Amino acid sequence: MDLTQSYSQELEPRLRKLAIFMMVIVGIIGLRLYYLQGIKGKFYRLFSEDNSIRENPIPALRGIMYDRNGVPLVDNRAAFDLIITPQYIVDSKKVFTALETYLKIPQEKLKAKWEGRYKQPAYQPLVILQDVPLDLVSWVKAHKSPWTDLEQEIDLRGVDIRLRYERDYTDGDIASHVLGYVREIDAERLQTYQKSFPGRYKLADQVGIRGLEEVWDQRIRGEDGYSQKVVNARGREIFYSGVQEELESKEALNGNHLKLTLDTRLHRVARDFYKGKSGATVAIDPRDGAVLLMYSAPSFDLNRLGGEEGNQYWHEISTNPAKYLLNRSIQGAYPPGSTYKIVTGTAALQEGLVKPDEKIYCGGGLHFGNRRFGCWNSGGHGPLSYHRGLVQSCDVYFYTLGLRVGVDGLARYARAFGLGTPTGIGLPDERGGLIPTSEWKLRARKEPWQEGETLSIAIGQGYDLVTPLQSALMIATAANGGKRLKPYLVQSEIDAVSGGEKIIPKLEPEIRKDDVVLSKDVVKMLHEALVGVVAEPGGTAHRLSVLKIPMGGKTGTAQVVALGKSCAGGKCGDHAWFVAFAPAENPTIAISVVIEHGGHGSSAAAPLAGELIKAYLGESNEKESL
Repeated sequence: MDLTQSYSQELEPRLRKLAIFMMVIVGIIGLRLYYLQGIKGKFYRLFSEDNSIRENPIPALRGIMYDRNGVPLVDNRAAFDLIITPQYIVDSKKVFTALETYLKIPQEKLKAKWEGRYKQPAYQPLVILQDVPLDLVSWVKAHKSPWTDLEQEIDLRGVDIRLRYERDYTDGDIASHVLGYVREIDAERLQTYQKSFPGRYKLADQVGIRGLEEVWDQRIRGEDGYSQKVVNARGREIFYSGVQEELESKEALNGNHLKLTLDTRLHRVARDFYKGKSGATVAIDPRDGAVLLMYSAPSFDLNRLGGEEGNQYWHEISTNPAKYLLNRSIQGAYPPGSTYKIVTGTAALQEGLVKPDEKIYCGGGLHFGNRRFGCWNSGGHGPLSYHRGLVQSCDVYFYTLGLRVGVDGLARYARAFGLGTPTGIGLPDERGGLIPTSEWKLRARKEPWQEGETLSIAIGQGYDLVTPLQSALMIATAANGGKRLKPYLVQSEIDAVSGGEKIIPKLEPEIRKDDVVLSKDVVKMLHEALVGVVAEPGGTAHRLSVLKIPMGGKTGTAQVVALGKSCAGGKCGDHAWFVAFAPAENPTIAISVVIEHGGHGSSAAAPLAGELIKAYLGESNEKESL
């Protein structure tokens, strides 16, 4: 065999393989061409004629929030926005003339909105009017021809109506600060969220602001869907058989629902009581820390934040000196007044610095150093034991105990009652208040603690500052035998698809090594004295005994203007406090009430607590009888 034959025999199999490979490639290309020109030809020819695919958003529904009894507090309603898409506008002047003539939209407003097209892509709609009435929706739909792109007398090419969902509040002003609200995401928040939750947020999304709407936004916002439509160069939808099945769509995934611990009925009672007043009231279940009521006054109407007038209303409440947006329940820090005597008495008893039956004499004041510290009863109470000292809220009795315990000892027991530190409620911007110590004053004021200052602290004046929620926890601790609680607002999360209910685990408060564990015997004495405040003649809240509901409580009147100082205007009066629990045995509700510049706690704040207890226990009894 010569060299030529040998080479030919070796090459032949390779050539055959190459030929087969080339045939496969040609076949694949042929099939692809057949697919593109034959099967998909109609589809691609369609888009060679200035047609395009538009994704129409399908908005997801935010989760509903229910109260503890299943009453909807927050729901959704359909809202329609008038939009224009710059990409599809042929003659903006003609469009604006039509909108001004027939819909009475001022040209100035239209032009201002039109300027926004430079800040975003041309295919992205501009919202001209929000939450438009149904008659306007009908008019636009009736005059926007779906059949032709030719110029018409009323030119609405590029104008459309877009569906979205807006929050709907059963009572817009009863739990505004707790629930929060929903607004279009701003640039700063969008940037933050896109880093924290990639792919979850985009321009023009509605997001929760403040309250539970913000805290639970990820779980209740859902995920928007979309449906693809073929549109021509003027934005009109066009339909071709054989093309529709090629378009994609994705169903919206609605957000999960929340069942809250709040009681709607209690909030309505609080709202009606606080008309014309400022302050806050909080009620919790002393058995587990469930927040039954969290109301801050003045409140605002969440339903007015939506729609076309929402921005104006927002400006009014955000700039009002009455501080409508301040959640006083967790952001208002007030001197606790005589409600703090709960702490002072407990500290002295547990440390063995006073015996329950030891008599301390009140002659109307106490001289300390070169100053006289007066009692609210200038005539004096005479000799008092612990029980009657708390029942009658004698200042001199608690001045004496405060001196024995000292400022740092008082601070330790204040922490045991949940005062002076954030509660961990889980709402934004909670304040911790202030319970002073000698170390704090040296650090903050560059001055040593003066023993005379302890007298003011002992009766809830001076540097002491607490929030209404902290005060509710304090009285709950007194009611439940000394157990510290961590308050919570969400009872369960309900899956929007399956309907399955997931109970939210309750968290325990953080206990530090040096925290006091309250003695059961001491808490029992405290409990009995608090019941005496209402039940016994001479008790500072004895007027509530007319309700015939066994309860415990403590009044407080927090001085706003120091003695000897002058004040003019409406914000000079003392703050009125009342904390309470009921029923006296096995309590199921613990309440704190503060009314700014309301005067005496017994006359200004205690009546609201009485109304709330009556409403709550009456409601509970009705349920038990069913």
